[in-house]
Amino acid sequence: MSSIKEYLNRCVDEGAFPGAAWVIGRVDSVLEQGSVGFLGKGLAPVTAHTLYDIASLTKVFTALAIMKQLEDGLLRLEDELAYFLPDFKNSPLGKTTIFALMTHTAPINKGNGLHRYAKTKEELLQAIAELPLRSDSPDKVAYTCESFILLGEIASVLDNAPLDVVIQNRVLHALEMKETRFNPPVSLLDRIAPTEDCPVRGKLIHGTVHDEKSSIMGGVSGNAGLFSTSGDMAILAAAMLRTLASGDFLSKASAALMVRNHTAGKGENRGLGWIVAGPDSPSGDLMSSVSFGHTGFTGGSIWIDPERDLYAVLLANRIYPDRENPLIFRTRHIFHNLAVAAYST
Repeated sequence: MSSIKEYLNRCVDEGAFPGAAWVIGRVDSVLEQGSVGFLGKGLAPVTAHTLYDIASLTKVFTALAIMKQLEDGLLRLEDELAYFLPDFKNSPLGKTTIFALMTHTAPINKGNGLHRYAKTKEELLQAIAELPLRSDSPDKVAYTCESFILLGEIASVLDNAPLDVVIQNRVLHALEMKETRFNPPVSLLDRIAPTEDCPVRGKLIHGTVHDEKSSIMGGVSGNAGLFSTSGDMAILAAAMLRTLASGDFLSKASAALMVRNHTAGKGENRGLGWIVAGPDSPSGDLMSSVSFGHTGFTGGSIWIDPERDLYAVLLANRIYPDRENPLIFRTRHIFHNLAVAAYST
């Protein structure tokens, strides 16, 4: 048994999550993959085909779609929100740039409670438009879902298509990620890991998006909503390594711009849609300083290290049956350490 599988089995025993699937790989090969545990109590074992709600990992796909549109000449990073979304012309956020949204430096006053009174997509977007600007260090990084909800709306306007179609056409189809989707059909329910036994919705969330704002948006939003498998996420990770090395899915210039640290000294290291390694990142102790990735509230993560030609994907439903479970944060660090220790060149 590999050190990674042994460790993740311990995590199941300790209650970090009921089960998980992982892949470790390089640009041209899978080094290790596996699964541990179960989808949930009384449910099937996790396999490589298990679909997880990947929550904020969706933001990476939104950012990739935006960069494809940038390469097609449809936008520039300094373009302002209201240029694409006229309803925001009189909003405090109207002059917010694409760059600020992508790096989480937009002056958005985090609207955690919006889902409590906005019941439709239109109501949610209006509530975001009415948010006051944050006044404390407005150029500092302040992670918000609202930034990527807005980016998803921009991507939809630019391609004159719903966001799920935009991401399918610009990212999933191009990378041949055949398992990744919004709003999976009921026929796949037996493969889907449930998330939270939600006291607000009064039921176990299983097969529908967990994120409250994405749910209001119909399960298709720039901030959350995608379901995926560990194997499909490994395809994305390998594509980023390949693109950075020689250009592929994106140009080398675009890929390098995405994973550059644009927010040094601003609280967190952020690229365009990606987290860049730093003191407060989930990278662990052994990934290089140029590594990057993202995490999802439900438990998933992807981390990519071009210096070491290595990636590590971990998908889990750590909020089953209750979101008040912090063990995943330590688990990710150790998982990344074990991956580098076992496979670094």
